[in-house]
This record gives sequence, C-alpha cells and structure tokens, in this order.
Amino acid sequence: MTRPHLGGAGWRTLFAPAKTGCYVNDHCVVRAHDGRWHLFGITKETPEVDPQRERWFCHGSGESLAAGGFREHGRVCDFGARAWAPAVAFDGQRWVMLYGPDLLRAAICDDPRLASWHEAPCSLTGAPLGGVLRDGMIFRLDDDTWLLYATGKRGRESAVSVCVSENLLDWRFVRFALRTASGAPKQPPWAATESPFVFRHDGAYWLSTTYTATARDPDEYHETVLFRSDNPFDFGTWSGDPADAAARLHVHAPEYLVDETGRWWVTSAGWVGERFGTAIPGAVAIRELDWLR
Repeated sequence: MTRPHLGGAGWRTLFAPAKTGCYVNDHCVVRAHDGRWHLFGITKETPEVDPQRERWFCHGSGESLAAGGFREHGRVCDFGARAWAPAVAFDGQRWVMLYGPDLLRAAICDDPRLASWHEAPCSLTGAPLGGVLRDGMIFRLDDDTWLLYATGKRGRESAVSVCVSENLLDWRFVRFALRTASGAPKQPPWAATESPFVFRHDGAYWLSTTYTATARDPDEYHETVLFRSDNPFDFGTWSGDPADAAARLHVHAPEYLVDETGRWWVTSAGWVGERFGTAIPGAVAIRELDWLR
C-alpha cells in the first residue's frame, strides 16, 4: 500500500491576503469551469487569535496550483455572523458554499467568477449537538449523492461526522465516520479532530484530520493523521496514537488536490505566531504530495 508523503522542493505560497485579511486558516480550493482555481478561507483584519471576529472569507484565484501566487478578490459571505471553514461544490447549475461554526449556513453563487454570493436556506436533520457541525468538507460520492464530513463530539469523545444530501442544501446525519476511543489523549469540549478532508486514492477512501487541542507548539498544531478505508462512512475507532493511523503529515487544515496534469498537492495554513509555526506565516502554503510504499 502506498502512503502520502510531503514531496517536491518545499513549501511555496499559493495565496496570501493583503486587503481582506492578514492570514488564512481553514480553507477550501476548487476548480471552476474555465480551469481557474479558487481558494476561500477563514481570515480577519488583525493577526491576534480571536475566532469570534472571523466573520467573512478571503477569496483568491489563479491559473495553476504549480505556479501559485493567487490574485486576491473581495470578501465573501460577509453577512454579520461567524464564518469558519468554507466548503464549496457545484451542483450542476450553481455553486454552493457551506460553513459554520454555528448552525449550518449556506450561500449560493451563479457568478462564473465565484465572486458574488448570497445567503440561502439549508437544513440539517438528525445531527448531534443540535445540528452544530464544525469544519465541514464536501465530498461527491456519485452522480446523485454528496457527503458532508465535519468535526464534532460523540459524547465526551472527539469524532468526525458524515451527513448525506442529494442537493447540497438539505442534509441528514448518517453516523460518525471516525470515532476516537475514550482513552484518546485529546478531548477538548470543541473536538480535537479538526479540519476533516476525504479523498480517493488507489481504489480506497482516505480521511485526514488535524488532531489538535491546545496548539501548545508547532508539532501539536500540525499533527495531521490519515486513515484508509474501503467504506466512506466508516474509518473505524482510533486510539489517539498517531502510530495507529495509516499515515501522518506535518500540516495544518490541509486540502488534498489533483491538478490537470495528474500531480498531487497538499496545502497547509493557520494562525500567525511563533507557537503555531505555520509553513509560510499568513499564507496558504502548497507543495507536492508523493505516494510512496
């Protein structure tokens, strides 16, 4: 079995906001129909850690993941509420963005430049914690089915939830796709299994999550672990020991991307400050991802 490893010539800047914020934390990257790549991410105007003030997304775009240096656009989803962890997908007619961290929120866009968004009603039924899911990520399972992965709590334990939808706006909680054992070392009240991301590789599904609770130092902030499964609804129960995961990467809130040439890429971003140790402070960094035995 091949496993992911950080490759290439090191980290490069994919996008760094200058007018709409001063850093990027959780983010998503999508490719529009004209081939242009777009990035949306958590930000705010000042660098101190204050998640309550993260209330819009920065937006950048560029022609190539390899070239990086995305151009900055305006604020997105500046609707007066907290705006964390955007997840974006195309439903066949328009773009849909889901985000949190409170009750699930949605915005839609008919603009081919992905610049103009307006709020849209959405629903979530059967979910734990009264419908609150954090750090959502959208995965297309087949022509008719979308999955939404998000971090949350399963009783005391941190877990990754999976929900299902046929229209990207109305969601139903299915189960916990990844559970942590009761003895797992990190059990903060907000869930340590942050920034889940699911992708396919070599006939299997991979689930990535950044396992962080207090951000004591760069290693803790960048402790991302990956799990492999034949079932996108079940990645098992994890002890909390990185040695028990299928792979481990030193990245924070990563996206896993395949470009038009078939090359794999991984991103990393996060808060600014010495104890966070982000790869390129204030920016979304990118490097190639290798698959090795």
